[in-house]
Amino acid sequence: MGIDKSKYIGKFVEEGFENISTVETLLFEIKEGSSVQDDLVTLMRALHTLKGSARMLEFRNIETLSHTLETVFSALKEERISLNDKAVRLLLVGLDELKTGLTLIKSGEQDAGESAVLQKELTALSANEDFTIPARASVVLPAEPDEKPVVPVPEEKALPEAKPPAKEVSNEQPKSTRTAGTIDKSKYIGKFVEEGFENIATVEALLFEIKEGTSVQDDLVTLMRALHTLKGSARMLEFKDIEAVSHSMETVFSALKEERISLNDKAIRLLLSGLDELKTGLNKVKSGADDDIRSDVFKKEFTALSANEDFTVPPASEVKPSVPAADAESAKAEKKPAASEQVSPKAEKIVSAGSSKRNKLEEAKSESIRISLERINEIIHSMAALQSLEITARNIARDTETINESSRQFSRLISADQSWNSPLVQEFRSIELMASKLGSLVKNYALDVGNHIRGAYDSVISLRMLPLSTALDAYPRFVFTIASELGKQVQIKIEGSENEIDKNLIESLSEVFLHMIRNSIDHGIESPEERRAAGKNETGQLIIRCVRESGNMKVTITDDGKGINVEGIRKKIVDKGLVSREAAATFGEEELINYIFQSGFSTAEKLSNVSGRGVGMDAVRNNIELMKGSIAIQTKVGEGTVFIISVPLSMASLMGFPVVSCNMKFIIPANFVDTVMLVDTKDIITVVDRPGIKYNGRIIKLFYLHHILKIHEDEKKNDGDSIFVVIVQAYEEIVALAVNKISSMRQVILKTMPSFVEHMDIFSGVVLSEDYEMVPALHIPTVIKMAKRTKTIDMKKRHVDFERMRKSILVVDDSRPTRDIERDILEAEGYKVDTAADGSEALAAAKNVQYDLICTDIAMPNMDGFMLTENIRKNDRLKDIPIIVISSRTDEKDQNKAALLGANRYIVKNSFNNHNLVAAVRELIGEANG
Repeated sequence: MGIDKSKYIGKFVEEGFENISTVETLLFEIKEGSSVQDDLVTLMRALHTLKGSARMLEFRNIETLSHTLETVFSALKEERISLNDKAVRLLLVGLDELKTGLTLIKSGEQDAGESAVLQKELTALSANEDFTIPARASVVLPAEPDEKPVVPVPEEKALPEAKPPAKEVSNEQPKSTRTAGTIDKSKYIGKFVEEGFENIATVEALLFEIKEGTSVQDDLVTLMRALHTLKGSARMLEFKDIEAVSHSMETVFSALKEERISLNDKAIRLLLSGLDELKTGLNKVKSGADDDIRSDVFKKEFTALSANEDFTVPPASEVKPSVPAADAESAKAEKKPAASEQVSPKAEKIVSAGSSKRNKLEEAKSESIRISLERINEIIHSMAALQSLEITARNIARDTETINESSRQFSRLISADQSWNSPLVQEFRSIELMASKLGSLVKNYALDVGNHIRGAYDSVISLRMLPLSTALDAYPRFVFTIASELGKQVQIKIEGSENEIDKNLIESLSEVFLHMIRNSIDHGIESPEERRAAGKNETGQLIIRCVRESGNMKVTITDDGKGINVEGIRKKIVDKGLVSREAAATFGEEELINYIFQSGFSTAEKLSNVSGRGVGMDAVRNNIELMKGSIAIQTKVGEGTVFIISVPLSMASLMGFPVVSCNMKFIIPANFVDTVMLVDTKDIITVVDRPGIKYNGRIIKLFYLHHILKIHEDEKKNDGDSIFVVIVQAYEEIVALAVNKISSMRQVILKTMPSFVEHMDIFSGVVLSEDYEMVPALHIPTVIKMAKRTKTIDMKKRHVDFERMRKSILVVDDSRPTRDIERDILEAEGYKVDTAADGSEALAAAKNVQYDLICTDIAMPNMDGFMLTENIRKNDRLKDIPIIVISSRTDEKDQNKAALLGANRYIVKNSFNNHNLVAAVRELIGEANG
């Protein structure tokens, strides 16, 4: 049940050699001991990518060997083994074996047979056991073409060059030995193969929609028409096997249409196997051979299925299609299976929504041409250069208006000293009229130039846009396959795949989506047994929604699984030694969830080909950062997880907010901005010696942008009563950035950074301003990282008067609203306040932080207020901390018990107010700064 490999082999081989080259290079750097951990992460990511691609294309031997090599480097990363010369030689043998497999695949063969000896020795090395170096594999490699395979340069991937019409497949077929009474097949094979793959793609996509029960009858009509077209064309060209399989498959769908049979997972597997057999036949025809496929086998099984009788699923065909040299060359334009670049113009317009799909199929009949991305990019760069014309026109219009104003003023001065009919006055009035007319023309010209340039730029950008369906249409089958392997039932629903986005972004998004979906199925969605026990439907739901928002593409991937085990993450980061147990106890949900993006961190309980070693989510974050995008996570235990991904529609332009900080201009990309606000300096509060502001019921840390960027502040500038604040968010991290000025959101043309500053990660590109200034666009994830490293002393310079010694209070209550009320009352009086949800959490916090006073409820889970008070009084270091009990219990016994255990005050919630709380606090510990 493999995908059509021939479309992707070229790019797979190219990237495979690139990844192996990366591993080889870093292997020797690691051996020398330079930046071992960073190099290991990069190296393992390269092997992880190769393994994932091989898995998608069902090259099991390369997948298995890559996985075993990855295991060795994982052991090295965890310092369970070390590298010596012998180990390096064994690893090089493994890499050579991968190269052998890639070379065989390039020539149209299967990847080399699995070397059990090599696998055994690599496993021994990873277990720090004795191993030997096996002899090099004696695989006879096919003859290479005229030039040796070129390992691509990792730093800059060349864009694929479009092939001229002269190299169409149909023109490269062997000349037919045509006889009287037969047609010349060679003239039609190219188009037959292209339309054949297109029709099979249509059947495959609609098959899963029919399985899910969406618009079944309409989809069946479209699907059967596609098979009927393939059957008819095969009959015309006398490809009898393809005709027979298409006809028998058509019979199955006819029985389904008449409701004589239904589709189950086994039937789906048989139909997918049949579609793969048709692809095999098309590939043989494409290479000039006959359509020699197992038509009799599939006719028998399809006939049984259509008659509602027992059937079996034939094994995958052992005959692998060969890839001609010309196709291998053209295949270099391919990327990943989910983001095919060589899809025909028709297939590019097929979207996954039922009725929309049929409309697009009709639209696709219009004529089209192929244009290489390189040529489109050249036009885009030229259009970006034209932006300077608009800026010039605006400046001329502005200067002309200045001249007009001077002319009018000069005319008024002369009129005051001369009579109205003076020749001098008349002459200046003529000049004034002419200047006004010229100014109006230049102003309109500037507007027209700007509108036309932006319109032309948008039109050229649209040439690079492809529907997300080019990536998402293959996912129903991918989900079905992965779920079957894991013994799970998963239904996928895709919405908005007709939305278009930059082709280059589709390639990167495809890798992100694959990781996200694999994680959702493997880690999130439970097995049927677990779902039944939890009262859920046996079939898990996976929903992908794509929506355009303000120049960005927002993609949400939602599953209804068990959610992320936040407490499991807390335990794991302590067990792995990432943080201390005390520090982990203070982390909130957002901080803990953010750890899944850490390199080397994984929530998988055990190692498998699907569950990685913490490389996957790290790769997701890196890819999204490269796309100038952001990702957020929402999860609820027992209910599921939502991943929210936002990326710009194009890498060449973005929506952004122009800001000014200490007279320097920057662009903040809009997809990272939560809101923009004007904050009164009186409303700035203090949180653990840092300034903060209240926003949406929570306190957000405030940072001044010029402090983060180390910009020298103008000492002569007077501070006002309010500041502009931009709330930005990336990877569950949210901060407030204070700036001097901010303008309304606008679309800007993003250029790459100049070479002398391209290494500065804090900038993602530059924008040309109206004054010909190069305004840098900020990379917000990096800004947030830098903000977290900003010293508190830097934050004390503006707006907020930090007290050297403020008294701290711990508020303990299992009710969040109650905690918030008490915290707000005490913070308003100047106290530093932390909160805890129960006694055990409070006790851990008190042991880690020195508090001046504790306010606690009584009835709480895990540890109630009585037990907390008792534990505080038993601890030699904590026993002198004053304790105020705030409870709804009015019984005198409870009050007496609290007093006996050591509570200093007892406040009943019915009579609670800010005055009696503040009075009790001041009585026990004094003023906040006292």
